[in-house]
Amino acid sequence: MYRPSKTILSARAYYHALQQLNRDVRIYLLTAVLCGFTLSGVYSVLLNLYLLRLGYDPSFIGTVNAAGQAAFIFLSIPAGAMGQRWGTRRLIIAGIASYFVGYALLPLAEFAPAGWQASWLIGANLITSFGGPLYWTNGNLFMMEKTSSVERNHAFSLRTAFFPLAGFVGSLAGGVLPGRFAHLLGVTLDDPAPYRFSLLLAALLFLPALWAMTRASDTVAQKRVREVEKTAVSPPWKTAPLALFITLGVVMFLRTAGESAARSFFNVYLDDFFHVPTVQIGTVAAITLLLTVPSALLTPALASRWGNGRVFLVAIIGMGLCMLPLAFVSNWLVAALCYMCLMVFAAATQPTIYVYRLEVVTAVWWALMSGVGGTFHGLGQATATFGGGRLITAVGYHNFFLLATVVTFTGALGFWLFDRTPQREVVHEVL
Repeated sequence: MYRPSKTILSARAYYHALQQLNRDVRIYLLTAVLCGFTLSGVYSVLLNLYLLRLGYDPSFIGTVNAAGQAAFIFLSIPAGAMGQRWGTRRLIIAGIASYFVGYALLPLAEFAPAGWQASWLIGANLITSFGGPLYWTNGNLFMMEKTSSVERNHAFSLRTAFFPLAGFVGSLAGGVLPGRFAHLLGVTLDDPAPYRFSLLLAALLFLPALWAMTRASDTVAQKRVREVEKTAVSPPWKTAPLALFITLGVVMFLRTAGESAARSFFNVYLDDFFHVPTVQIGTVAAITLLLTVPSALLTPALASRWGNGRVFLVAIIGMGLCMLPLAFVSNWLVAALCYMCLMVFAAATQPTIYVYRLEVVTAVWWALMSGVGGTFHGLGQATATFGGGRLITAVGYHNFFLLATVVTFTGALGFWLFDRTPQREVVHEVL
């Protein structure tokens, strides 16, 4: 007698879970696609090239790019609190609006008054930086509130998959658009104009994302309101599980720092250390983006079988194992394969740790937990970005990646110690 394979059964379960996604979640996932096309695609390819065409050096380009990372550190917790107070949908809309305004203003910097161009670029990027904590912190809360445990992992995995997939398409568009605009304008690619119009066109995609989110329904979050009322005799901050927040925050910091170290400097590693042609570096980046999509989509099936915590632990250990060879290899193809595998495991950690962190506490703490996660995520990115270049100059690429490996394994050890400790369940009893 024929019996469906486990793969078919998993596919059916996945399809059934997707059918459970309500209209609001689908709208939010649509915004992830539109934002991913611009943020992870067109702008990631063209922004630095545009700044180079304006005559700026890598040091200033790093300053412009770093402006947004600080926002996650300082605004993630307030963003979660504002979402809890005024509704996550409204804060997501505000985040997309910040993205649109900032990214629309940024390519217009060359028309700024004399002496104000650099300030315009940094200021415009600061405006976009407000969008990150508002959109992502409240996006986590929005999906928690709009999903049940049946389809929740699938919703988070779809977001993790859609963003790089849209970014891949956006990267292809980013490679084509400047040439088309250069032909229309009658200029060369050494002129900033083709990049300016390409960036402006990409920024317009935030408008349909903004409109789509306005069609979603408001979230009242009655469950959180009731739980706050239950603890009214004791202010919520007095019963906050701070040790749990900090522990998982540190795990998030270590995981993000390890990933960001590789993500931020691997292309430089290939170019500067191995002298790999730019076309091949771009090919590695594109293939890596595509490989992360099935990784993210497979995590719900794995999580349903072994749990989010165990899948995250295996994935972060996999990250460390894949990063370790980068400290020793002398062949760029081997390094590229290790990097691809590293990002595949990293894609599996994202939806699992998001859901794990928010499900380990009751709904009253979702906003704070999401904000703390965003804060430590920003710290991890900023540490890897700001300190990475100096460390590479001081100790070299191999020692830098070895340190990143140690950081990643430390995060895995910290999570293992936390997950095996029964005290994490006390949070539910306290509340």
